[in-house]
Amino acid sequence: MTHPRTAITGGTGFVGRHLAERLGPDASVVISRRTGVDAGDVDALARSFEGCEVVAHCAGINISGDTR
Repeated sequence: MTHPRTAITGGTGFVGRHLAERLGPDASVVISRRTGVDAGDVDALARSFEGCEVVAHCAGINISGDTR
């Protein structure tokens, strides 16, 4: 089965990583701080999304420990 080219924000996290594995390297573009793309940089995001038909927003904020 051929999947549409998909940009995955948070692609190195739990959900995004599994989605990227399921789609395969030819159908997924992983967007993450770990891959060098800052989600706060609109121009970098736009360049990353080029050629993609779908965006899966899987990024989140990981807060560990007591936040009180």
